[in-house]
Amino acid sequence: MTVTADENATGTPMPARMSSRWFNAENFDPNDKWAGFDPGSAAVVVVDLINWQAHRDGGSIASVREAGQLAEADYLVQRCETLVVPTLQRVLSAARAAGVKVVHARLASRSEDFSDVVPAFRAYLRAGQAADGSWSSQIIDGLYEPTDVSIVKSASGAFNSSDLDQVLRNLGVRTVVYAGVLTDACVLLTAAAGFDLGYRQYLLTDCTAALSDHDQVEAERIMNRYLAQTITGAEAVFAFETRRVDSESVA
Repeated sequence: MTVTADENATGTPMPARMSSRWFNAENFDPNDKWAGFDPGSAAVVVVDLINWQAHRDGGSIASVREAGQLAEADYLVQRCETLVVPTLQRVLSAARAAGVKVVHARLASRSEDFSDVVPAFRAYLRAGQAADGSWSSQIIDGLYEPTDVSIVKSASGAFNSSDLDQVLRNLGVRTVVYAGVLTDACVLLTAAAGFDLGYRQYLLTDCTAALSDHDQVEAERIMNRYLAQTITGAEAVFAFETRRVDSESVA
């Protein structure tokens, strides 16, 4: 028997009767990415945009170079400096003004011997001097405000290795907008867990970075199938500002 399927906004075949909760939306509309969006129940979650992971002098960048991946290290640094950070600064400013929460999830160790970190990452964090409270674990300049929330994670995915889920639920968050590095690693694994926890999710394509264009595009493609709908920083800023104005006019 042949099942007729429609192509939704992501290019994923699915029966039209099943599309109403796609991306965990209350009522998914392929023609309106922001249908039902409420800034008061949303958060931008910034994954690992910290010095040791994204700064040109950071330990993770040094490790990539030591592995002989010079082009990849240069790509990540340049993308973060020229695209990700400047774009995200505008997004976060609009988010805070609209009442959207900002949460930073940082991969760092809270133990002197790094024993609290997943075993595969202990040597990696030790080499990067990524102890909580150090320069390495600090958020990249220009992204943090005192009203933000900062949490520490001990593995790739933020949901399974920190109290991110509890924090978001305490804040009344139901929708998550992701930024950070690496798109095909920690961001992807965080979004995958967030989907299973029931969050409505978006991925900021120009506020995320991988080690190559190929990796970036593939990560976006995978997430945009059903985990997190892809958007640009400009789209997010417009949505935040528009919804903020609507909220104020109602009040």
